[in-house]
Amino acid sequence: MPKRKCLFSDDYTKEWSFIKRGRNDYEAFCSICGFHISVSHGGKSSVKDHIQSKNHKTKLSVASTSRDISTFMITQCTAEDMLICAAELTTAYKVVKHHQLFSSLDCTTKLNAVMYPDSSIAAKQSTARTKATAIIKHILAPHSIAQIKTEVEKVPFYGISTDSSNHKAEKLFPLLIQYFTEKEGLQIKLLKIDSLPNETSDTITSFCIKSLQDQNIPVQNIVAFSGDNTNTNFGGRDRYGVNNVFFKLKEILSKDIEGIGCPAHILHNTASTAADVMSIDVESIVLKIFKYFSIFTVRVERLKDFCEQAAIEYNNILSHSRSRWLSLLPAIERILKLWLPLKEFFAKEAKAPKAVVDFFADPLSEVYTLFVHSQAFLIEKQIKKIEKSVITIVEVKNVLQDTKKQLSDRLINKYLGNQTTQLYNKLKNGTINTSQSETFDKETGDFFNTAICYLEQWTEPMTKFDVFAWMILNDIPQWQQVEETTKYLNEKDIGIDDSMYEEFMYLKSFIECEISDEWKAKNMEAKWKHFFEKTEELERKANLLKMCQYIFAIPGHNAHVERVFSLISAQWTKERCSLSVSTIESIIQCVYNYKMSCTEFYNYVKGEKELLKKVKSTEKYEWAKKKDVV
Repeated sequence: MPKRKCLFSDDYTKEWSFIKRGRNDYEAFCSICGFHISVSHGGKSSVKDHIQSKNHKTKLSVASTSRDISTFMITQCTAEDMLICAAELTTAYKVVKHHQLFSSLDCTTKLNAVMYPDSSIAAKQSTARTKATAIIKHILAPHSIAQIKTEVEKVPFYGISTDSSNHKAEKLFPLLIQYFTEKEGLQIKLLKIDSLPNETSDTITSFCIKSLQDQNIPVQNIVAFSGDNTNTNFGGRDRYGVNNVFFKLKEILSKDIEGIGCPAHILHNTASTAADVMSIDVESIVLKIFKYFSIFTVRVERLKDFCEQAAIEYNNILSHSRSRWLSLLPAIERILKLWLPLKEFFAKEAKAPKAVVDFFADPLSEVYTLFVHSQAFLIEKQIKKIEKSVITIVEVKNVLQDTKKQLSDRLINKYLGNQTTQLYNKLKNGTINTSQSETFDKETGDFFNTAICYLEQWTEPMTKFDVFAWMILNDIPQWQQVEETTKYLNEKDIGIDDSMYEEFMYLKSFIECEISDEWKAKNMEAKWKHFFEKTEELERKANLLKMCQYIFAIPGHNAHVERVFSLISAQWTKERCSLSVSTIESIIQCVYNYKMSCTEFYNYVKGEKELLKKVKSTEKYEWAKKKDVV
């Protein structure tokens, strides 16, 4: 019978750091000698024989003249060594947390040693730009991804979000993953950032699936996809198309999943579409006024003279982005504050745009502007509610319903805004004629009707989440409500067993004891976290936990992806234009996933022994990784 061959063991590397895996499982490689050792017959004895050989000792002697021999041995780290490593990890984290340059560390490390001469940690710390970059790319960023993998393995469902943004020639796509854990609650983490060649549905779908598979995250646990409300993502409002990311994900997964567009964009488009029915385009006028003053110092100085004559303090005219309704409110507010000086300025300006001159000449223009300002204030308030970092699709749906109700109430009560109504009534007493007032009345009514109709059309796909409305826990839940939720989940092959009734009865008693104004003021996540913390017995919460893990895995909005783009812009500046996509990815993963202050981070890493050991290892460097490839 043939003798079984010995295989290389990772224990060899633990005992001798210079011994690596060879070209196959039957070889070891000595990085000191550059020699391949066959372990197929002798195993560990073959490695020991090589270490005792004359050739190895000679090479080791030569190496020791240029490097301390201790660098080849596994040494026991002291308590001080661990604190030094923790300081180096935190120093690297601080740089990316506060958008600083890696090159600044070349000075900081040396300066700290001089400024704190009584600190051995400051003296021994050696985090310059190269080491800090290596720590971010090959220690902290991978550690954050490993944490995500560990957590996702313990939950049955998760959702994903993506979007695109251009940075010069790079078309960047982040992939965020959302899930719910019993202890930590709602978690939204950055899994990947990559530069893709195009924005086709095939490319985006492949990016999402491959990013998950590369991390061995089971794609079958996807229950929701969130993206911008584009045809590429969803195939239109009614989602009937087949050439979109949402359809192709369902096709790959062979199951139905939830599709969530961006509700903040829905509100933006609601207001923008409604404003289009009005004869005076306030949004366009705002842009024209800004453009007229933005780069012309002489014009600004003339406007300042008019402000001085009117005893009004001058402030810069603000711009507005048509894709962001939130920017319209402050821009309109600035124009309203400078209304009198602007009106007099354009009345005397020789070559001003005719549209702007006619706008200020029209007595109703200020009324229209005040009306749009009032509606912009409502929309901005609702968008800010939606874009909270911790919010569920159920709570988002409630905000959209509340917006629709407020618009309907304004239509029924003919509420235009207090300042709008005061000025309008004043003008009706002689400045404007009946035809003008009738036109204004009709257009304001059309504004509300258009907004309400648009909201109804775009929020219709969210009506299916009504079965989860009771989970906000503002009221005592009823069994009929829970039954509807159970039915919805069972239709998706998410098993809710008969013990659900006993869990419901326990939950009902729990809420009856907890319910108060203070309880109702909490968000949905905080309430459920509190319930799970207080309920230790699994049999009282197993099905309820599964329900929470499903609904919390559905993104409430796509603003988290927008925040990633904001972080990228803050890091990828003109001063740091040479950063690669992979480095940017690692930086943003650290900033987004850890979400700690520098002090909190330092206290955290002090307890992470594996991280601390990696700081002392050369494996964090690119050259070390290349050297290990035999």
